Amino acid sequence: MISRKTGTMVLAGAVLVIAGVIVTSMLLATRPSIIQINDGSFKILELPYTYTKNDAYVLVIGSAVGGMMLSYIFTMLFAAGKSEVKDMISEEKPAGISGADVDATIGYVKDDSQLIDAVLTALEGDEKKLVKEIADHGGEMLQNELVLSLNFSKAKVSRILSDLEKRGLVVKKHHGLTNKIALADKLRGENNEK
Repeated sequence: MISRKTGTMVLAGAVLVIAGVIVTSMLLATRPSIIQINDGSFKILELPYTYTKNDAYVLVIGSAVGGMMLSYIFTMLFAAGKSEVKDMISEEKPAGISGADVDATIGYVKDDSQLIDAVLTALEGDEKKLVKEIADHGGEMLQNELVLSLNFSKAKVSRILSDLEKRGLVVKKHHGLTNKIALADKLRGENNEK
């Protein structure tokens, strides 16, 4: 069954087409012509078409209705486009894992290498690459080294690190002109007893 929104869009499109046909046919109306015969030769004279009062009303009303339908259709398409973009963004964004998920995982896994593997399976894409790179370098790394080794932009690394820091997976500390990035203590096996 067609949704109400789709039905109104189809109706608006039909009204727009009808209004367009009416206005166009009136504007393209053929002009009256007169054939003038003088001494065996003839001339065709076209008279200017004059619109009547009723013609003017039909043109104005048809144009107004067509304009309203067109603006309605564009408004609905724009609104639908914005909601579809929002849906696409929310679908593409990886679910990720939260700090609570990490704590729950720590409760089940006691071996440090298994813990990192468990966290890596929960992460996706670039976050996974970044955490794996840090883990492969002993759990600590400078941010500018991450940028170079992963071949990501500085902005991308910074954004990913901020997300991971909010979830309690990494810790950032100032280190000269860059940051030292370390896996959270709970991921490195420190203070697991707490």
